[in-house]
Amino acid sequence: MNDNQKIILYLGRIYKIKGLDLLARAFADIVKDLSDVKLVIVGPDDGYLPVLKRVIKELEAEEKVLFTGPLYGKDKLEAYIDADVYVLPSVYETFPMTVLEACACGTPVVVTDRCGIADTINGQVGLVVPYERDQLSSAISRILSNDELRQQFGEKGRLLVREKFNWSKIVDQLEDIYQAVLTKGSTGKKGN
Repeated sequence: MNDNQKIILYLGRIYKIKGLDLLARAFADIVKDLSDVKLVIVGPDDGYLPVLKRVIKELEAEEKVLFTGPLYGKDKLEAYIDADVYVLPSVYETFPMTVLEACACGTPVVVTDRCGIADTINGQVGLVVPYERDQLSSAISRILSNDELRQQFGEKGRLLVREKFNWSKIVDQLEDIYQAVLTKGSTGKKGN
């Protein structure tokens, strides 16, 4: 890949619920306006790879899509850092760690409103869109074509992970939950 090429990254299982067919279709729209862009799909096949490759072939986008298989350790970290935007177009997602990993690496994110972390993301470290092709391609294009916005989201992403999702904060939250349960139990009250 050349240095001027914009990289859209998906990292996770290659599975139907992840919305990769939607991402492929949105990507086909993006390459009409941005010629120097590449979609990099990282992760293990969970039975959906043949379907996804067929969709990409039908869209005539094979030359602009790279499948790496799973990456680990330093290679995974480099994928996040090299990406211009991380996209999670899931049909349903509870709390995706990949979004926080991207944020920790300073990579802006685009997620669907079906991701449990959407409220934390929206307008702060990336964009949240409905599960819809035009909205997804528009959000990705907006980030790719605006260096200042991409940098702002990246900086805020690092800060978000450092301040809200570091281990000491998580331990404090767990201790608060345990204390509340113990306090509730010692007063003899039962939950609904």
